[in-house]
Amino acid sequence: LIDALASDPQARSPVELSLSPVFRRQYASVYDGLDGWPVDQSQLKALLLAVASVPAGDGFRLIGLDHTPKPRPYAETVSDRSFVYQPTLIRGNKPVTMGHAYSVIGQIEPTDRETWLAVLDVERINTAWTPLEVGLSQVIDLARRCDDWLVVAGDSEYSQPVTVACLGQCKHVTGVFRLRSNRKLYRAPGPYSGKGHPCWHGPVFRLNDPTTWSDPDDSDQWTETDERGRPWIIHLRRWRHLHFREARHHEVEVVQIQVTDPHGRPRFRRPCWLLVCGQRPLSLTTAQRVYQRRPVMEHYFRFIKQRLLFKTAQLGTTEHEEKFVQVIVLAYTQLYLARFDVQPTVRPWERYKPAPPLQQAATPAQTRRGFARLLARMGTPAQPPKPRGKSPGRPTGAHPPPRPRYPVVKKGQMVASVTA
Repeated sequence: LIDALASDPQARSPVELSLSPVFRRQYASVYDGLDGWPVDQSQLKALLLAVASVPAGDGFRLIGLDHTPKPRPYAETVSDRSFVYQPTLIRGNKPVTMGHAYSVIGQIEPTDRETWLAVLDVERINTAWTPLEVGLSQVIDLARRCDDWLVVAGDSEYSQPVTVACLGQCKHVTGVFRLRSNRKLYRAPGPYSGKGHPCWHGPVFRLNDPTTWSDPDDSDQWTETDERGRPWIIHLRRWRHLHFREARHHEVEVVQIQVTDPHGRPRFRRPCWLLVCGQRPLSLTTAQRVYQRRPVMEHYFRFIKQRLLFKTAQLGTTEHEEKFVQVIVLAYTQLYLARFDVQPTVRPWERYKPAPPLQQAATPAQTRRGFARLLARMGTPAQPPKPRGKSPGRPTGAHPPPRPRYPVVKKGQMVASVTA
């Protein structure tokens, strides 16, 4: 099943994978295989970690953290569905759908321009948990299994006080998360005056109010040129010794990234703000470069939804769905391992693209096109089928009951708190 998913670009559903030449069984074996597969999560996580490359250069593993929805609006027999976030292009519509959500962490190459993600863990977000809680549990579990320095990059959903408190207790984990422009932090309080209760928070630092800022503790700038030859000046500023009100014992850093033209006019309406937390510091340019590589997560989500049946696979139970998601992860890992071994092919209507440089990995789509030829040369570890004759089928008079129906879970507002 993994070989068929990684090499057959024509299948539109899991059952159509049985028509692939590398799938040597009948179509019923797709679901029988999912039923009889005892997934060992600990061994699977250890395998995925061994696949990822060893850190070099800066000496850390860049870990991307994000979650994505799997819409199942009509699957009444699938349990634990809820209203999950799904972006929409129609203005005024609520960006929600009914289904499941999956949290993903993976390793990103911090220096290359590749769109590959070495997936390390995928977990379905239970309705009793929030994406933030599941993502932090995955990061903490990875920190326990890996002794390397981990730099975690995420969007604004993860820039919360609970994240700062959790990563502040890990000696070799640093977080770089985007901050919303309406957030506020606090500086360290002044010396105790000797009267009343000591102050816990100093002057406020509002991201959208320049009057509350002070001179930055560190700054840098350089000029870059875009595809049209236009020069843009990148301004970086950093403020240290800040904290959230709910996590006053954990100091953080705030980095501002602003892009202007040579005349000082900003390219974007608002600057980008980054939150840097953890016990191990990062340089100013490294923090900016780390977050600049975070969109690799979006490339991974788009590829598995468009090519690996993540969105179109409509399995009848939650257990089957979770196992098929693990099949998708293993099929993508097969392509990740073969990215340097396949011959990149360019289609006739793609001739306008420049030739890739030597020793550069093929893209995920190009690797999938050539994986069937690679698989034919090196073979597969899957055992050949052993026909056992005609199955007796269902006994006469057996009438299985219909599958139970499950309501959609409506979660209330869940806010994670930290005891200061």
